Amino acid sequence: MSIIKSLEWRAAIKKFDPQKTVSKEDIDKLIEAANLTATSGGLQPFKMVVVSNKEIKEQLVQSSYGQNMVKDAPNLLVFSVETDIDETLVDRFVERAQKIRGKGKDELIGFSESMKAYISSISKENRIAWAKSQAYIALGTVLTVAAELKIDSCPMEGFDPISYQSLLGLKEKNLLPVLVLPIGYRSDLDVHSKEKKVRKSKEEFVLEIN
Repeated sequence: MSIIKSLEWRAAIKKFDPQKTVSKEDIDKLIEAANLTATSGGLQPFKMVVVSNKEIKEQLVQSSYGQNMVKDAPNLLVFSVETDIDETLVDRFVERAQKIRGKGKDELIGFSESMKAYISSISKENRIAWAKSQAYIALGTVLTVAAELKIDSCPMEGFDPISYQSLLGLKEKNLLPVLVLPIGYRSDLDVHSKEKKVRKSKEEFVLEIN
């Protein structure tokens, strides 16, 4: 039940304590949690950008509609999808699988052809939407692990992706930010952390089909 208690403790923090920092060890745990998350076909069509530079974080506030969590949190995790998704995404996975699992290329041909057919069948716009869905799965994993580590966070969609892309130099890397997650520790002045969660009752939330 400890994980449930951690999720009950978790809140979308609006005021971080700028004097407290997250250890490199804990940041590495959150990165590894994102890396281990489930994704479609295991293809991981996104990357994690970790921003800790104070000046850059301050510049990002304006691109975040004035939300100061971006600069006050010691670190900013920016989930960024690949914008050049094509068959090479599958080829890269196959290469990793060969090295890590010791499989021959012929053993992965069925998987490779299936995933390439899927990617080829959808538009560039839908490929990015698909990648964004995978990033959301990773966000959920990171939020859960952060709660277990008693690290505060605030998942954000309220930002200008193109401005972030420019300020972080991601366009030339074929990456587009889709989610932002400030991480750190709550300030005593944060009112949200003191409020009870507002959630549906189990009866409202669950539809059981027996």
